[in-house]
Amino acid sequence: MKRIFGPIINGTDRKARGKKAGIMPGIPQETIDRVVNSTNIVELIGSFVALKKIGQNFQGLCPFHDDKTPSLSVSPEKKIFRCFGCGASGNAITFLRRHKNLPFPEAVRFLAGKARIPMDTEEDKNRELFLFCLVKAQVEFAAQLRSGAYRSAVNYLTERGINQGTQEEFALGYAGSVKDLIAALKKSGIKDKEIPLGVGLLKEKEQGITCPFMGRIIFPLTNERGATVGFGGRAIDSSSQAKYINSPDSVTFAKRKVLFGLKQLRISNDTVFVVEGYFDVLTLHEAGFKNTVGLLGTEISAEQTRILETLARSVILIFDGDPGGQAALLKCLKVQRRNLTVKAVVLPEGDPDEIVRSGKTAEFEALIEKAKPLREAAVEIINQRKRKESIEHLTEEVARIGTEIPDALEASLFAQEAAEALSLPAWVLQEKILGRREKKERIVERKRQLERFLVNELIIKPDLFPPEKLESIKDLFDDNDQKQILLHQVLKHA
Repeated sequence: MKRIFGPIINGTDRKARGKKAGIMPGIPQETIDRVVNSTNIVELIGSFVALKKIGQNFQGLCPFHDDKTPSLSVSPEKKIFRCFGCGASGNAITFLRRHKNLPFPEAVRFLAGKARIPMDTEEDKNRELFLFCLVKAQVEFAAQLRSGAYRSAVNYLTERGINQGTQEEFALGYAGSVKDLIAALKKSGIKDKEIPLGVGLLKEKEQGITCPFMGRIIFPLTNERGATVGFGGRAIDSSSQAKYINSPDSVTFAKRKVLFGLKQLRISNDTVFVVEGYFDVLTLHEAGFKNTVGLLGTEISAEQTRILETLARSVILIFDGDPGGQAALLKCLKVQRRNLTVKAVVLPEGDPDEIVRSGKTAEFEALIEKAKPLREAAVEIINQRKRKESIEHLTEEVARIGTEIPDALEASLFAQEAAEALSLPAWVLQEKILGRREKKERIVERKRQLERFLVNELIIKPDLFPPEKLESIKDLFDDNDQKQILLHQVLKHA
């Protein structure tokens, strides 16, 4: 008797057991087929790649490898693409997943939204409810800021130089009353049992329902479609333990996939400025640098880089001149960049907000003009640090960073230039990095072999693990295409 292996992937449940397994549990196969058939694949891929009609198909440069001659072919009739250079192929969902580094459900959801196809899964119904609550909360936070009842919040923004127009453009708010927030949610038609706790907007404690953002300026955080998916909060009381907090990761929000100011972004010269803080973004927008977005932390993620690749050809990373800013710049080397020119600026002192508010806009522009390629800026930091730190410590750090740089050639060049800055033979660092990279690759390959072995064992011996254990086993797999293939294989043979 065939058996489906319990809730292997989020979104499956007992009701789904026994049903025909689709590509992704939780999303009906007919919905997936409808999304694929309703998506104009030429229009989709053409929004990222310049395509030219050749006969019945379209051709262009493949975005998944360093393509010099058009290797990508797109068939509007078959609704598929294929690269004859690197072998990448699939349908509209496959392309979007790879190009924007999206999980399968999010890619389907994105295309379904464009095609106005309803998603009928329980997960999506909950997601829509959560998004609705977040929008209503945003409106209430903005109303509390403008109510006149919280002068300390208004005064704080005035002291930081944020004018009324900017406050409204970015939909800033203030969390002053959890009672009024709950009343606003209920007024919008949300029932008590539907008030979401899982998205971090409200928390249940012994004293009742509370809001973790109380006493904070609220910064709405939006996704690429402009929907509010979470909040950032800045304490106005200096005695607060944490100056800044963000919404926790949830079904609507993942910090690594969001850039503050994305909705308000106005790109000029095909270049985006990336800064660290919320107020850096607000102040630079007021000063006319409307091509600025902010990280929700100090380390840029692969997902944020993917977003930037779809927006512009060039990015300038602007970091504070303190040790934290220098460390953040070095970490940026770890992120894969396919179609993005990245330069960096480490400010001599302060942050963009402080520099511009002190009347040094011209000096700030001069620093931007002198932005250096990321690798060069990183080596310059290594060179500066050798005055205060031991060569042994810096050598170890360069080797660690070089091991994590995705591209082997880029890692070798970084080692060569860092070695020159440290007055060392290049081969010393290159050999150190090469040895670590090979060890890392062996570990990754062993993990892949274990994944294949585990899945094959599950197919042969369905009762090897109880169903309730399979949800945690799923999390042992790397979150990539292989994971989905392996899990689909389990379901297909179940």
